[in-house]
Amino acid sequence: MGVPAQPRYCANCATRLARDNTERHCAACRKTQRVNPMGPPSLPSAFWHTDQMRDALDTWHMGKVLYAYRTHPHHGRPLPQELVAGWLYMTQAQLSRIEKGQAPQDLSKLIHWSEVLHIPAALLWFKLPGQRRAPEPAELSVSPALSLWDIPQEDATAGVLAGGISPFPGMSMQQSGDHLLKTFLHLDGELGGDSLYLPLSRYVARMAINVRENPDDGLLEFGQLNQMAGWLALDANNHNAAKRYLTSAIQVGHEADDPGLSASALAYMSLQETYRGRLGPALSLAQTALAASPQQLTPLARTSLGTRLARAHAGLGNDNECLRILETVHEDFSQAGTRPEPYYLSYVDDIEVAAQQGACYLELGMADEAENALTTAINLIKTRAPNRIRDHVHYLSRLAKCYLLDGDVEHACQTGRDALELGQVIGSARVAERLGEFNTALEPLHRIPAVGEFKELFRLAAAGEPV
Repeated sequence: MGVPAQPRYCANCATRLARDNTERHCAACRKTQRVNPMGPPSLPSAFWHTDQMRDALDTWHMGKVLYAYRTHPHHGRPLPQELVAGWLYMTQAQLSRIEKGQAPQDLSKLIHWSEVLHIPAALLWFKLPGQRRAPEPAELSVSPALSLWDIPQEDATAGVLAGGISPFPGMSMQQSGDHLLKTFLHLDGELGGDSLYLPLSRYVARMAINVRENPDDGLLEFGQLNQMAGWLALDANNHNAAKRYLTSAIQVGHEADDPGLSASALAYMSLQETYRGRLGPALSLAQTALAASPQQLTPLARTSLGTRLARAHAGLGNDNECLRILETVHEDFSQAGTRPEPYYLSYVDDIEVAAQQGACYLELGMADEAENALTTAINLIKTRAPNRIRDHVHYLSRLAKCYLLDGDVEHACQTGRDALELGQVIGSARVAERLGEFNTALEPLHRIPAVGEFKELFRLAAAGEPV
């Protein structure tokens, strides 16, 4: 009696192959492959750098990338789902579900699909096999991709990049990076991103040289400082720089095996898209961050990600989903202190939670609930964190919008004036933009004396004159 043959399985779907099948794939998979044996076409570099493709890649959702690929104008007409599905060894129905469903998380499939379609590695949010282990995050908004080690001119001064940065006396680079992060987190609330972005970006540019030469001393801190630089750039409305630094932080998080840092940077990117009115990408980024490593995220990380997800749902008008997530946010925040938390999440406190809740209520048109939440946040700042001036001004601008939404124009204008006066000592283009939005909302009411007084103060503040 002969030895039974070992069973063989399809390389694509893992179905057991028939005994007389000498191929690597089952009949069903071979049928989908035969839709176009030639496979995907060779594409010019410009194909991947159109707004359509960049927006899809920015969502970190492969289904949206596949849809943008199929419908790209370069093809002349949209490629049929059956055709692209055949290249990827899946059925048309499977591709349809991927394009319309949640962002796929299986790394092996993401790698396979990106390699089949020849998506440039520099534009992906994950690492392909064979990529160098030193972090090389890409700037998705420029072409060609920008390496982390190619310091942009805006962040450097002539001649300073011949060497790295010196650590603080008696400290390693790791300790110096940690010390600097705490310093900038403290100064952020008092000064704002307009003042702080440039000095930190220059430090990070030079620290990149140290980390490239010795990743064992300060790699994680380098990633955390990239996240801080990204946040300061976002606060200064420098969106291209913000995306670049936050992408760097995500890549370092992967490299240093710190999913919390990657998720936190994704949360900032989601907030950035919310501010820019790109709510679809904002939602996808927050969902991707929460789905990536949920068991490894600390309570404050989950709290922060939850607020970003709630903000995106609020902007999209998904009332019930937003309110449900806000309940989860409070549940996650109640667990704070049960696990060690990284210092870069120290801003996530009851002030932040109340303020984000208020922002969601305001977006949903729930003026009374928004007023209560924002008043709570402002009172907590006054009593416990008076140094957080930028947040105080920001929350006052939102509270003014609440009063306006409720029809209390006099109170709205007075609150807006308070924000303008307090805002004289900070530099935050982001918060100034919020006050500008309030000023625009008052335009139909310009005949009311209180509105005229506010608009004159706003004009003076915008011109850099004292109010």
